[in-house]
Formats: sequence, C-alpha cells, structure tokens
Amino acid sequence: MSENQKSSNLTKILIGVAVVQLGIIIFLAMKLSSSNNEVEKLSGTVAINEDVISQKTKELESLSNDFERIKKEREQLGLVNDDLEKQLTTLNSAIADLKKSKNLDSSKRKELEQLVASLRAEISKQDQEIASLKAANDSLTTDVSNLTKEKSKLGDSLNNVAMKKSDLEGKLKFASILKAEQFKITVLKENGKEIEDDDYKASKINRVKITFRLVDNKAAKQESKDFFMRLIVPGGDSFSDVNNGGGTTTLSDGTQINYTMKQTLTFDNSGQNMVFITFAGMKYVEGEYKTEIFCDGFKIGSGTFKVR
Repeated sequence: MSENQKSSNLTKILIGVAVVQLGIIIFLAMKLSSSNNEVEKLSGTVAINEDVISQKTKELESLSNDFERIKKEREQLGLVNDDLEKQLTTLNSAIADLKKSKNLDSSKRKELEQLVASLRAEISKQDQEIASLKAANDSLTTDVSNLTKEKSKLGDSLNNVAMKKSDLEGKLKFASILKAEQFKITVLKENGKEIEDDDYKASKINRVKITFRLVDNKAAKQESKDFFMRLIVPGGDSFSDVNNGGGTTTLSDGTQINYTMKQTLTFDNSGQNMVFITFAGMKYVEGEYKTEIFCDGFKIGSGTFKVR
C-alpha cells in the first residue's frame, strides 16, 4: 500500500471518529436539554403546590376566624357551642396538617375543597341563625322596653290615683271635722243657782257650766264619739286632775294635750247640745279662763269667761 493510500484511509478513519463523536455530543446535548426541561417542569410543579398549599392554608385560617367570631356571638346569645367546638377542632387540625404538607395531590386537594365548601355552608347557616336570634332578641328588648314604659305609666297613674285618693280622704277628713258653736258659759253657786254674766266673782263660783251646740255636718260619721274639754287657767296652763276625770289625748298631728274632762256622745247630726260641768272644789283666781273642745283629734270650738 502506498503512502498516499495509507494517508487517505487515516483521514477517513478520523473523519468517521469525528462524526461519531459529533453524534455523541449531539445526543448528549439533546439529553441534557430534555433533563433541563424535566427539572423546570418539576420546579414549576413544586412552586404550584406551594402556592396552592399557601392559598388553602389562608382560606382555612379565614374560615377558622369566622368560626371563632360565630362562637363569641353565640356565647353572647347564651347558646351552647359543643358542635361548633368539634368543627373548630377539626378545622384547626386540618390547618396544622396542611402547613406540614410538601405536596398536594389531586385527591387531597379535592378533599380540602369539599371541606372548605362544607365549612362555608355551616358559617352561612350559623350567620343566618344568629341574625334571626338577634332580630328576635331586639324585638323582645323592644317589647320589654314598651312594657317597662307602660308599667311606669301605670305606676304613675296609680300614684296619681293614690295621691288623689289621699287628697280626697284628707278633704273628707277635714270636711268631717265637727264644729261646736253657740258657746254659753255660766257658773253654778254652791246652792246650785245658775248665774250668767260677763265676768264672775271668784267667791261665787262653785262649778262652771259649759254649753254648746254641734253644727250639722253630713260628711261626719254618725257614730259614738269622744269629746274632750280643756279648761285653761290664767297663765296658759291646762287644768287636769286624773282623780276628777282628767287625762291626756293625742291630736291629729301627734301632739299630746292634757284635758280636764271627757264625755262620750253618739253623734246623729241632729244639732245636739252638749254640756260640761266642772267639779266642785276648784279655786278660781282672777283673770281670763278659756275652754276648748276637741273631737277626733281636732279642736272644734272654744269659749272664754272672766273671774274677778
């Protein structure tokens, strides 16, 4: 074989090797490109999974906040939260599991979507129930408020009635007070002779006779009544001797007074006359004497006489 032939064969061999190497390089380049595409696809899948997990986590956390709100609102309405507590526990457990997940397959994703839909339906149901209860509660509050106002008005009316009744009773009581008039004061000498004058000598007075008439009063009860006579001596003291019919009585304002004599009479509204005669043995000094008559706690009349 000539040198030229050897050279030509070598060249062909080198060219063949080069072609094979080039083919290998092209194959490897295509393989590398395919691998890069697969890596990019895997990276994209991982990124999508992370986004979905983050989104679903936020969605479940939002639902958890809604459940917490509903729980508080129900507590304010006095409702029991046992079932709600169970759902909230399940939801929080799902959130915790989701945060630990690195991958979210289609089955798990579908399960989460069903859970979210179920929880949203429950939240909507709870919100409607709470709204209904609040409306009923507001209506009840309004009714109670109206009843309170009516009760207050009724109380005011009853108070007014009571005040009018009390006022009427006061007026009737005042109207029923008896009145004594036509006072006549005379003295009886020791021999029983009656003397009538403007003033009397002390030496001639054995007893004092007080006569008066009860004025007609249709408002007064016709019943047995006690009448008290008080003899006030010069100087302002009231003469009262328990051994001779004296004592104390209480007036309508609570004041206690001493009286000289007491007499009981059945009042019949016929213009009755009454007579009080003091006991013998009293010493009369010079000055003006006053007699007062009381009945039912009120002073109903008075008269005076003088001693010289």
